[in-house]
Amino acid sequence: MSLAIFNGSPRGQKSNSNVITKWFLNGYTKDNKIFFLNKVKQYESYLSEASLYDELLFIMPLYVDGMPGQVKCFFETMHKYKNQFENKKVTFIIHSGFGEGIQNRSLETYLNRYAEIMNMTNHGVIILPGSEGFRLMPPSMTKKKNKIVSELGKCYMNSKPYDTTLKSKLIKNESTSKFGKICFTVFSKLGLTNMYWNGELKKNNAYEKRFDAPYSANPFDTQ
Repeated sequence: MSLAIFNGSPRGQKSNSNVITKWFLNGYTKDNKIFFLNKVKQYESYLSEASLYDELLFIMPLYVDGMPGQVKCFFETMHKYKNQFENKKVTFIIHSGFGEGIQNRSLETYLNRYAEIMNMTNHGVIILPGSEGFRLMPPSMTKKKNKIVSELGKCYMNSKPYDTTLKSKLIKNESTSKFGKICFTVFSKLGLTNMYWNGELKKNNAYEKRFDAPYSANPFDTQ
């Protein structure tokens, strides 16, 4: 058996992670199976089956500069079976709605460390910013990213180091440019940057509580 893929998105099969997985598999054409980590009750059976595979891929969206809670839960469960995954080859894909690569660096460090703790052979971390909406976009809008991710999938299949030029093309900008910051400031003042989030708050009857700060008091402040 070859590649076990772990989709870490809470959206499961309807996720941007699933779209990116398909791109990766355009290049990685060996046998594979996808496990969806939003099915928490199946973790034990997932790990039993995944231990038979030679290579692993974890793909996940960035949640508050970290991983989704279900991925953390899966990692903790997986650690109990550490001896079954030692020396297996592993790679990771982090994607996010943010347009900058720097947003993903903390999680990248964590994933590299996790591979080390598990004694797995780390093939590297792929970072893909600006991914929100991939699942809704027509293929023509994501053609270039599809091609790059497919090429990286081919690198993994052939045990070749990831092409750093291709990885850089995915990230484009490590941080927001001065012009981008100016645009964001203008859009913020016009109320455009919060339209989606305000809509979600209103949908859940929480809009009036958007400025609540239940944890603002410092419990260590003795003055």
